[in-house]
Amino acid sequence: MRKLTVLILAAAALCGQPAAAGVFTGEQMGEISCAAIKMQLFYYYLAPEKDAKVRSFATKCKSVDVTFTMPPWIDVSVPEMLQRKVWRDPEEGEISEAAVWQTPVSIIYEYLELTRKTFPPEAGGANISPALLVKEYADIRIRFQMSLDRLYRARTKEVVMGDSLGGRGRGIMAIFTLLLKEMESIADAISSSDSQRYAEAVSASAVLSQDAFRMLFNPPRAYRTPPTESPFMRVLSIGLTIFGMMLIFLAVRIFLATSDAKNNAMVGEYSAKVEKYTEAFSRQFINVNVKYLMLVPAAVFALIGVLSMNFLVFAFMTALGLAIGMRVPEFALNFMKEMRGKKIDTQLMDGLILLSNCLRSGLDVVQGFEMVSKDLLPPISDEFALVIKNYQLGMTFEKSLGVMEDRVASKMLSYMIRAIVLQRQMGGNLTKVFERIVVDIREESKLEEKTKAMTAQQKIQSIVVGIMPWVMVGVMFMFQPEAMIKFYSTGLGMATAAFCVIWVAIGMKVVSSLGNIRV
Repeated sequence: MRKLTVLILAAAALCGQPAAAGVFTGEQMGEISCAAIKMQLFYYYLAPEKDAKVRSFATKCKSVDVTFTMPPWIDVSVPEMLQRKVWRDPEEGEISEAAVWQTPVSIIYEYLELTRKTFPPEAGGANISPALLVKEYADIRIRFQMSLDRLYRARTKEVVMGDSLGGRGRGIMAIFTLLLKEMESIADAISSSDSQRYAEAVSASAVLSQDAFRMLFNPPRAYRTPPTESPFMRVLSIGLTIFGMMLIFLAVRIFLATSDAKNNAMVGEYSAKVEKYTEAFSRQFINVNVKYLMLVPAAVFALIGVLSMNFLVFAFMTALGLAIGMRVPEFALNFMKEMRGKKIDTQLMDGLILLSNCLRSGLDVVQGFEMVSKDLLPPISDEFALVIKNYQLGMTFEKSLGVMEDRVASKMLSYMIRAIVLQRQMGGNLTKVFERIVVDIREESKLEEKTKAMTAQQKIQSIVVGIMPWVMVGVMFMFQPEAMIKFYSTGLGMATAAFCVIWVAIGMKVVSSLGNIRV
């Protein structure tokens, strides 16, 4: 403690020194000297034993007499900090909470003392050029960064360093982080031989150090927890929200009931679409209840809106569900039609070979179609059988083939149908045509596989561009559901969501178009 007193008195004697020629002004040298005194006091406030001079120390800072009285909370908190072990070092062993704080404070004091070497001799310095202290500054900065990293990482199961020092640790750690930035700027100032920048960085470090010391005397910031809502009020709020939504649904129902003409028109349009898509699915040999395809998405999105307990979200999600539900049958039909066309493409080569063999054996095309419908597997057997059935019911063979062409999305099947129609109208060797189509199918399959390999990266990128934003939004909803619902239930949130949907769709289209091959 005597050594502490001597050092503090020596530093205090410098605080009232007059300005001298050199890097620093008199005011800046006063700031640095006062900061060194305060960092020493900070260090010894965390020591196990404290003498009377540390508890009440009178000194002179910037030509002003001041007395620093140790805050009362230190006598309560520091003994507990000395007992808590928050870090384990391979060489030093277990380190207490107070010792973890003492390390960066002592490095800051060492840093300020090194800076004072650049003072002129009459101000207590050695008038050393900052350029000669580059190595020392770099060493101090590295050690301070390591100590600050340990300060952020040290903890126990019950205590983190942000709650240390009676709740003041988080603010002091933030100041230490700013101080590290100023230490980094000193190296830039020295390398650029900018003495003014060097003086400003050191002065800023001194001010930040004093701010950290001043926080020891300020009351800790109180973090108010939001008032918890009682279970009864929460249930009442949910019940009132559901009741309000039921009233809105009832009002919409009454409005539709009072406007019979419009209601009948809407129902008629809906029924017409259901019949249209039901027939289209039947033409693909698929039995689907189209009503479910339309109503299930609307119900799912409406349920999501109800769970949000927000009327605007409920209305938006319901409208979105209805819009999606009206398009789901068309999307499903096109998808299934495309998949069915691809399956028929894979079977068409076998069908053409079988047709060629039938023609060579003396059978006609109609009999060849019957053989294909009996010998091959669905879906091509179903399609060829339907052609024969239509022909037997009185439809011309060419017309039956045209119906199949409209029903099946297959380019090669269209080639075959046109070849048969031309042969029946104008004559020709149909066997040779079928052989040529088989060769074309083989070559096109090879070319298609090659193009898929060449454009796979662009397709995957378009999928990632479309999916990742919504994955991130989903993750944010998982971790902060209340904040996300609160934001997206506002007008700005809905506009942001619509904006994102539009631009994500544009991005997917642009990235996907990069894989298009123009011939």
